[in-house]
Amino acid sequence: MPARKSSSEAPLRLECRISGDPAGRPTVLLHALGNTGRSWDRLVSALSPQKRRLYVPDLRGHGLSPRADAYTFELMYEDVMSLIDGHRLGAVDLVGHSMGGHVAWLIAQRHPSRVRKLVIEDTPPPPRDAAAEAELRERSRGAGGHGPVISLYQEFRELRRTGELDSTAVRPIIDGLRKVDPGWWQRLGQVTAETLVISGGLSSPVPRALLAEVAEAVPRGRLLAIDAGHYVHRTEPDRFCAEVARFLG
Repeated sequence: MPARKSSSEAPLRLECRISGDPAGRPTVLLHALGNTGRSWDRLVSALSPQKRRLYVPDLRGHGLSPRADAYTFELMYEDVMSLIDGHRLGAVDLVGHSMGGHVAWLIAQRHPSRVRKLVIEDTPPPPRDAAAEAELRERSRGAGGHGPVISLYQEFRELRRTGELDSTAVRPIIDGLRKVDPGWWQRLGQVTAETLVISGGLSSPVPRALLAEVAEAVPRGRLLAIDAGHYVHRTEPDRFCAEVARFLG
């Protein structure tokens, strides 16, 4: 069982499964809140024939990675960059779902030359201004206090029960997704990676139209909608894996 670490905000040493061709193209897969790296098992199998070196970490507070006294996207970004730098990976292909997708965006925005191709699965962007934040909170209140992201609690109750999820990570991460960040939207134009934004379609709590705006703001971005809900890679694994493998090439 992972032990709780001290209050230091130094990057954590993440538990990470590494597989594939040692000389292959480095590819990093980042999971969602309440998941672990195991959630990518089908995609790992699909990408293995492409002669890749696959890095599949458990993010802080999840799976076998250490627990922390603080959970922010900034700290998760530092953790993953430490992993990438520690393995001397140079430019990588990045795949991220939801929480992991947000971390992937930060890397692609801040280090454009370090990301060759980027896949973002149904990741809600932060509100671009106060009006968008107010609308998000109003939708949450209209859902009886269980907004689109919070309603996903049911997806990770089992991980909390088995100790593979630090419960104290949940609220800060959800709150982080709700904070206004106009700079985040502005930095989308700095992403140089060829980018595939995958929407879960009308079945997802993340509006397709909003993800279309995100994809449009990325110079080499495009949107793919698969009506499968928030967990596209789990609900439609064959289609998801085929599309991602084709895109990453």
